[in-house]
Amino acid sequence: MAGADRPGESDGTRVKRWLLLLGGAIALVAATKLLVENVLGIDLRPAVQRWIDDPGPGAAFAVLMLLVVDLVLPVPSSVVMVLSGAVFGVVKGAAIALAGSVGCSLAGFELARRYGRGAATRIAGAADVAHMERTFHRYGAGAVLVTRPLPIVKEAVSVVAGLSGMKRSTYVVATFAGAIPEAAIYAYAGAASRDAGSLVPALVILVGIAAAGWLVWRRRTE
Repeated sequence: MAGADRPGESDGTRVKRWLLLLGGAIALVAATKLLVENVLGIDLRPAVQRWIDDPGPGAAFAVLMLLVVDLVLPVPSSVVMVLSGAVFGVVKGAAIALAGSVGCSLAGFELARRYGRGAATRIAGAADVAHMERTFHRYGAGAVLVTRPLPIVKEAVSVVAGLSGMKRSTYVVATFAGAIPEAAIYAYAGAASRDAGSLVPALVILVGIAAAGWLVWRRRTE
């Protein structure tokens, strides 16, 4: 979610704040695991393995909803997509991640188109909406494509697209065109990490995609 921006805060500062939030969430999970397993002596691995082996429809729905609510909550969507691949495999994991990611973007577009600037600024923040409107006017559908792997920015683009005169069909096509490779690569990262028994593949892909997307975006908007 980009709506929690502060006056005068740059895009880079907001992304750094998002990364700090992500790091804090990872640290909290690690500390909880340490407490439960090392201090309380409860082994979580069998339960986690059973969940991965037989996740069920509830897990798919949870992944889907986490990605959709990323529009209004600070959910680390890329990590959720990696988790989807780890749990469901490349094909099914990518399909679930794609549905949730596109659902989030379409929700932002439709809310802004129906309820106007007030809804857009509540979702993405006034500063982000103003900045993205200038960029969107210049690049149009290209901005939708380039921002797919960028946290915070892609939510702002979705509402700005809704405020613009862009055809709904054009936005849907651009969103799917950017979201399909994003979901597939992240799902592959999760499945590869699960098969390797290591977080290294997922971390390398997560950092690589985010860095590449950010560099392209910065060059386009400078």
